[in-house]
Amino acid sequence: MSTRARDRQPGRKPDIKPFDFRRPSTLSREHIRMMQMVQDNLARGLTTVFAGALRAVATVNALDLEQRTYDEYIRSVPNPTLLSMLSLGAGRAGCMLELPLPVAFAATELLLGGIGAKEQPNRAMTDLELSLMRNIVDLILPEFRAAVEPVMQVEPELVAQESNPQFAQFASPSEMVILVSFDVKLEHATGVIRFCLPFAQMQPHLDALSAANQGGDSDSEIVERVRVQDHLAASPVEIAAVFRPAVASSRQIVDLKVGDVLMLNHPTTMPLTVHVQGVNVYEASLGRMSRQLAVQIQREVPLGRVPRRTTLRISKVADS
Repeated sequence: MSTRARDRQPGRKPDIKPFDFRRPSTLSREHIRMMQMVQDNLARGLTTVFAGALRAVATVNALDLEQRTYDEYIRSVPNPTLLSMLSLGAGRAGCMLELPLPVAFAATELLLGGIGAKEQPNRAMTDLELSLMRNIVDLILPEFRAAVEPVMQVEPELVAQESNPQFAQFASPSEMVILVSFDVKLEHATGVIRFCLPFAQMQPHLDALSAANQGGDSDSEIVERVRVQDHLAASPVEIAAVFRPAVASSRQIVDLKVGDVLMLNHPTTMPLTVHVQGVNVYEASLGRMSRQLAVQIQREVPLGRVPRRTTLRISKVADS
């Protein structure tokens, strides 16, 4: 019996899953588990910042993780509020930190020697108040970087601050974002802080963690592996294009003067060897790009091949 015929049997429901074209990508269980680890680390970091910088009683608890379109998120943001737009580093999409006005005004009041009253004005912050809050955001950024580090390496920087959410456009309306929410109590003021993160930027890293987790590794092992991979990917390595070694006598070396030409034992048709940290990895041909010398990679060198030395070999010649 065909699959189509079985699906038409009475009482049998077809195995059909709904698909929302406005949300082509969703957070899987593994994604949520990794983001909850980030959220817990960030909650502890926010508590440390508020308690230490403001010398006040601060409580930060993790709330829900949500996935929405950017348009849906920005419509839910009250006007006015305090939105801090952040850059995640060179060439990376930005994110947004939403601070509710009661918490923001209570923080500025505490910085100026107040008590952080529960009742706060419902208006846009002045330039002086924004300047004070910028200092608080600068203290949050290292905690944000440390919390997100298990997933991906970021270098967050404060780009701009806005009170009207309609002016805070860092993503297209249909782009998917991840909302990380926290319930904050700062002395007598309460509110919900939200981080709006670009899903497209984080999805490859979350997928890599999910794939690693399928091998049965623990969370700590996965985080450590990803951290090592990120550090190795950013580590500088030395690359050298090497000619064939030349042989010269000690008398020739001693008699060398400024302006002398030393012939290399390297035919023009012979490829150069490319060493990476002293290991012979590629063969390449010599050329020029614009006004600089360049090499074009021709092929990989089989592993285990002994690299050629780059120094001159000096042979002893008896004095006549």
